[in-house]
Amino acid sequence: MQENRRTNHSSIVAVIACASYDPDEVRPAVDRGIRLAGGAAACATTGERILFKPNVLWGTDPSRCVVTHPEVLRAAITAFSATGAHLFYGDSPAALQQAKPTMKKCGYDRALEGLPVTLLPFEHSSMVNCPDGIAGKRLQIVSEVLEADGIINIPKLKTHGLTRMTGAIKNCYGCIPPVVKGEYHARFPDVYDFSQLLADITSFIRPRLHIMDAIEAMEGNGPQSGTPKKLGTILVSTDPVALDTVACRLIGLDPAHVPTIAAGVKTGLGTSSWDEITLVGDPIEPLIDTTFDVVRMPPVTLPQNSLLGAIKKIFLPRPVISAKKCTRCGRCVSICPLRPPAVNRSSPNRIPRYNYTACIRCYCCQEVCPSKAITIREPLARKLLPFATYLSLLITRSRVRRRH
Repeated sequence: MQENRRTNHSSIVAVIACASYDPDEVRPAVDRGIRLAGGAAACATTGERILFKPNVLWGTDPSRCVVTHPEVLRAAITAFSATGAHLFYGDSPAALQQAKPTMKKCGYDRALEGLPVTLLPFEHSSMVNCPDGIAGKRLQIVSEVLEADGIINIPKLKTHGLTRMTGAIKNCYGCIPPVVKGEYHARFPDVYDFSQLLADITSFIRPRLHIMDAIEAMEGNGPQSGTPKKLGTILVSTDPVALDTVACRLIGLDPAHVPTIAAGVKTGLGTSSWDEITLVGDPIEPLIDTTFDVVRMPPVTLPQNSLLGAIKKIFLPRPVISAKKCTRCGRCVSICPLRPPAVNRSSPNRIPRYNYTACIRCYCCQEVCPSKAITIREPLARKLLPFATYLSLLITRSRVRRRH
């Protein structure tokens, strides 16, 4: 037990052991985490509009670990039901999915039955000024988010092809409309610039509390096509950077390899320094899984000029389609943010093919593939020539230092 291990001038992260999604386990675990992080009453008051934002990448069975589990969402909403606030929930799923049927596929309507909460469809958006933004000074934000007095962010711990892991900061990308997501990927093809955009969005909407579902996480080919992995943990904090840092420790990942964490620190969202994070709740050591399948190296990018651009195409990881698994659904083509798409097909019956010269490595295609047909692979040249890989890593790290 760690309830009393608090220090001044540090970010508190509640680490709560929770063995299953049984409601009798989840609800007291989430209640305890919220209480240790400051309490629901500190995040919502009578009459306020409070919006709960789960991770709903796609409408899938929650057992696949693609979405925030409905029992975690229910427990969080239940904990706030006594605050007197008006409660809502919503998200902006990938590829223009309709909110109501998507949420139903996730089991949210059944899980939330009887609770004083309303689904918001995230159908409208507005352009807003973001004077403190580093990646950009203007953001397109969902109107339902702008109309809320406070956001409760409920991410799912998953691996991610672009940012290594998706947590509290990455989950806030769902607060922009689906039609703009592709545009932002095209405008910010560099993973570190894109991560700064994610931090800017998180800083602008400023969620009041973050509750991470890591009871079962996703390892491997995340954020949709990976494998569920039991971690038995719920994390709660008002600091999204600290929460994501602790999540990295759970899966044995160096936080320095997650660009959203560095961007969050730069934006002033919170701290990633372990000396400035106070853990409360349960001991974290028994919950750590160092066998978790995640890429344990920083994303590699190169400066955008013709020579190094050619090197990038040779040595950067790339999305690859399995002919055996591909169902020719065309989601990868429709989701590509480039025009013309970097992945395309000559006819509906053919397997899509990549133009790697054009591909910006945003991995949106891999993110939305429903048949797990797209994986991210290292080119053979990168495996055969470690010196070139080492050189590209040095260039990337040099760029990161200059950004900070």
